[in-house]
Amino acid sequence: MARKLSPEEIQVFKDLFDSYDPDKDGSITVEEFAKVMSSAPGKQPTQAEVEQIIKEVDLDGDGTINFNEFITMMTGLPYPPKDEEDAEYSKAWKEYEPSLNGSITASQFRQLMNGLGDPVTDVEVEQLLNNVDGEGKLSYKDYVHFMKNRNIEDDIVSGYQ
Repeated sequence: MARKLSPEEIQVFKDLFDSYDPDKDGSITVEEFAKVMSSAPGKQPTQAEVEQIIKEVDLDGDGTINFNEFITMMTGLPYPPKDEEDAEYSKAWKEYEPSLNGSITASQFRQLMNGLGDPVTDVEVEQLLNNVDGEGKLSYKDYVHFMKNRNIEDDIVSGYQ
């Protein structure tokens, strides 16, 4: 099993990631990455080289580097570790939508989160569902994305308590 990062290590990566992401939208674009690379000493990469780096690191195929992909790029280790966390997410989801291909309602999502012992606020649910689709439902992919981002924030905050 891969070594887990400490909250302090995660915070260091988060601070560095934030410095690469000046608009604070949670992802590093080709342009943002090129700007950072061009300020580094040594030979300046071409636009094609920067695009190739992004392509190699972009695990979800959205054309940008998110925080998890950034940590993977910096450490060479998948982040967050896939094992227990992903199994817990899928087990909880399958109670409401067994195929992992459909979607659940806001009410089901609240029940799911309460079942995990991690209740969500109305604001979180509203923001999440308003950003996902116009039907007020949540897909498994968006649920996992929410959980992983939420856990990163929890890890960072708990490192300072």
